[in-house]
Amino acid sequence: MSRICALLLVLSLLFGTHCEVKQDPILAAFDVYCEMVANGAKPIALGQPMSPQEMEDYWDDLVGISEKYSLGLFREKRFPVTLLFSAVATYEKEVPVVYKDELRYKQYIQFKMDNGNLEEFSAARRLGRLLGYSVEGINELLMKNTDFKTIASFGVGKQTTHFYYEDVDAAREFYTKTLGFNEIEPYVLMISPDTYLALNSHNKKHPSDQPNATALALLTDQLHQWYEHARQERIPIRFGYKARPGSPHDGFVAEDPEGYLLEFEQFKQHPENERFFAILEHAPRVQTSIYPLNFHGSITWTYHVDLVKMQAYYEEVLGYTLVADQGWTKIYQTSPTGFIGLVDECRGMEDFALAKAVELDWSFDNVEELINYLSNTDQGWNASQSEIIGPERYIYRIR
Repeated sequence: MSRICALLLVLSLLFGTHCEVKQDPILAAFDVYCEMVANGAKPIALGQPMSPQEMEDYWDDLVGISEKYSLGLFREKRFPVTLLFSAVATYEKEVPVVYKDELRYKQYIQFKMDNGNLEEFSAARRLGRLLGYSVEGINELLMKNTDFKTIASFGVGKQTTHFYYEDVDAAREFYTKTLGFNEIEPYVLMISPDTYLALNSHNKKHPSDQPNATALALLTDQLHQWYEHARQERIPIRFGYKARPGSPHDGFVAEDPEGYLLEFEQFKQHPENERFFAILEHAPRVQTSIYPLNFHGSITWTYHVDLVKMQAYYEEVLGYTLVADQGWTKIYQTSPTGFIGLVDECRGMEDFALAKAVELDWSFDNVEELINYLSNTDQGWNASQSEIIGPERYIYRIR
């Protein structure tokens, strides 16, 4: 016995590991899938597609592995065809399907029965969910196997939020002087390296009687200093600042000159925010003229009647990543330090409005390819205005 094999044998005796110098890759992979199903990481799992004879040769070993994890196993001889996988991969082949309980087995059988009557993309997404794939993972498979693209796949470079004013010059004075924002061009203010606030006058599309129906979170780790500054400048405060130990975030809410809500907010390490916090921790701090106060990102809060429908739109059509789930709010990353927060209007600071004084603007790395794609799909593309009209009449400018 070689020294390596002897060492592996000793380790296996000490730690209970399996010592197999040469392990069949099909069985090794199946073992991993079974462990994932047993631990709840996947509802069901698929083994390697094989010819009937190959399946017969492997079957006893597959049964042994599934029994080790106390899982159910069956041979799928007619794997359902969807857009999720290439049909060639399972043509005239059998697939081992492993599951933990009978409910998952029934769920799979129900999917097979429904598959022929489902819209193609709906069928693919349903199978993907049953296999435990994330929305991002399902999107990636669909983009690999079909002409489908998410909007985000064209590369968002920056995000601009548009507000509308009766006295736009007074708003400009407030943001540049009172809050110290850097003005990168007239009436366009930098919040972070890739998020901006654009100040616009009321117009025919956005008249003075439109409700704001939005709020803007300014992300900072200097809440106490900003709060003291806001009080000194006599900025109207809607909700005051009070630190809450153990909470997912702290903040206070102020009002700009025409009633737009500004939420100065700091997110903290918390189960609700773990992915979000990892993004924000090293985000560049952008210095304002109010030394040493700064910001490092923003969330544009939008208010909705049907939050579930909007969540599906942001994930399946726009293709943005959910980075924080607060239950009645869903926060999506739209640019490196820019975010959209979808809010259930029944619990948010503002109410939903069909016509609203806010628009969102995304700059894309591959804008020409995106426009060509949108021109050939049914995604609410308005070519004359270079904008997407989304659910609940939210407007997303493309440039």
